[in-house]
Amino acid sequence: MEKNGFFDYIFIGAGASTTLLLRSLESRGLLANKKIALFDADAKKTNDKTYCFWTSLDDNIARNCQHMFTHTWSKISVNRLEPETLENARYVYISSIAVYEECRRIIEQHQLSRIYTSVLSIERIQKGVQVITDSGNFHAETVFDSRPPTFALPKKNEVLLWQTFIGYIISPSEPYQEADCVDLMDFDIPQDGYTQFMYVLPLPNNRILVEVTRFGIEAITSDQAEPILDAYIQKRFGTYTVIETEKGTIPMSTSKIVHEKIEGVIPIGGRSGAIKPSTGYAFKKMFEGAEHHAEQLLTRKKMSPLNMESKRFEFYDRLLLLILLHRPFLGKQIFTVLFKKNNVFSVFRFLEGKTSIFQDIRILLTLPFRPFLHVLKTEVAVSFKGVIAPFCILLLAVSLLLIQTFSASYSFAIQLVLLSIGFLAVGLPHGAVDHLLESGVHVKGVKISFILKYLSVSFIFLLIWFLSADTALLFFLAYSIWHFGQCDFKEWIPNKQNTWKNILWGTLLFGILLIGHQTETNEILASLQTFELAFTDKQAVLITQMLFMFSFIWSILERKISFFLTVCMLFVAMYLPLLSAFSLYFIGQHSLNGWRHLKNGLQTNSKTLYLKSLPFNLGAIGILVISYWLNENYFLFENNFEMASLFFVFLSCISFPHIIWMHKFYQKSVC
Repeated sequence: MEKNGFFDYIFIGAGASTTLLLRSLESRGLLANKKIALFDADAKKTNDKTYCFWTSLDDNIARNCQHMFTHTWSKISVNRLEPETLENARYVYISSIAVYEECRRIIEQHQLSRIYTSVLSIERIQKGVQVITDSGNFHAETVFDSRPPTFALPKKNEVLLWQTFIGYIISPSEPYQEADCVDLMDFDIPQDGYTQFMYVLPLPNNRILVEVTRFGIEAITSDQAEPILDAYIQKRFGTYTVIETEKGTIPMSTSKIVHEKIEGVIPIGGRSGAIKPSTGYAFKKMFEGAEHHAEQLLTRKKMSPLNMESKRFEFYDRLLLLILLHRPFLGKQIFTVLFKKNNVFSVFRFLEGKTSIFQDIRILLTLPFRPFLHVLKTEVAVSFKGVIAPFCILLLAVSLLLIQTFSASYSFAIQLVLLSIGFLAVGLPHGAVDHLLESGVHVKGVKISFILKYLSVSFIFLLIWFLSADTALLFFLAYSIWHFGQCDFKEWIPNKQNTWKNILWGTLLFGILLIGHQTETNEILASLQTFELAFTDKQAVLITQMLFMFSFIWSILERKISFFLTVCMLFVAMYLPLLSAFSLYFIGQHSLNGWRHLKNGLQTNSKTLYLKSLPFNLGAIGILVISYWLNENYFLFENNFEMASLFFVFLSCISFPHIIWMHKFYQKSVC
């Protein structure tokens, strides 16, 4: 060992993935004249796990790894069904000790360095990669990292289960007569609220590996497994003697594997995604990954990971794991039917991701459809989360435009009714729960101090309208631009808030709405006795077109369908009245998104939230009615406002404190 030395390759871990890669490099003559080190604190001298897989005798893995095969079988039975012969294929069992011995052979034969130490961290340096260990720092051109994978926290359509197993290698008192048949997934044991089954693998010299396996969110314990094993073995084999015990845990996850991407560091094994989420099998994928990397080194190609699974099979895995998570009692039925109604080798190829789409359909049609339909609805809802709402608002905008075009006499009434319902249902309520944002919990009552503070802020802004309508208008536009942009990007890109993006999108939004409806905008501005837009009709059209072009390009670059659909909705709304266009956005997008953010952030439901908003809804409506009456009878403003203009002032006054509280909420809440 050359302490603090430089190696061509460093392998972190001395398990199966490292052994297979060393074997692939050896077969291509790539270990000669190379300085290679293996880091692992474990001496790997005990038989601590089992590797099983199925393979054709013509496959590369059979030709290259046959010397490590501990035992093979030509027949398979699933859930004690009639055994099927695999013909030119075998179910293979490799003991971990056979893998470790192969690793030691390669180390000794090629004089590699074996360092018993734990790796603390890895970092990129000017000349290669530095590996920091308990025994010092080491450097290499390339590092192959086989440490156990770390998975990201599962999202709503992702799953993290565990395949845990505890098994005995036994010597039964009577000779076992079915030595050439392996039993997979025998469900004749208590399920205990999980998907649980037995493996039975007959071995030479009248030994049998009997293993209980659980798919679930909790690992099976020795106290739970031992009574199941004992009862099963005695029922099936009679009295027995335990020769060896083995146990293990395999992650079954559709979540992303989290690891820092460092140039020159190549993840292998489970860290590279070799573990099949729905079955836990990994050995064949590790072999394929080893062959892939060895070929890259042989041909001097840039090192890159092997794509372990296609999107199609990731989707299948996710559906199955969602069923096992939410309805584990169905696991027995699904796996039994899968093998009962299909040829066993076809099922194996399907589970490996080696079948065509037509073969997939034929197999999937044999399965009970209701469990998959149930999780498929959830999958679709999550996959299209954030897309369905803007798509529906786009359809509503198109519908209103068609009504306006072909039934103009009813158009105004329909638009007014729909938008009034929307404003009362969600537009006003989404801003009427700001009292909950004070504490972030479902407060039982409302503090008088909060009401006074809220009304004071609103009154201050109303006072600004009296003193200078121009100043009030500019201020209202400024904080609305910020707030709308913040809310939209909280929906589109929740984990990456960017102030300048918020402001830019808000500016584009108001530019499209106001300049695109310049005539109506100026009518309201004239009623407010403030400045008006001074563009010619041609200039207004040109500016609006440019704003739209920029918005479309931006939405495409962000790769957010919901963003793109929003721009499409605004484009259609250009041909509707200003009030309808603004309301479609304000109610259909801004208010609905804000309502959902409040539900998630306050961890409550719509019913509770709506009940909490009701007193403030009624209060706001009362203030609006009183303001309208005062304006009509006592000329609250110097020039009697039209209803639309008065509503505009009202909205600006109640929005000002709402935006302050929502900004605080967005800063501290994960929505």
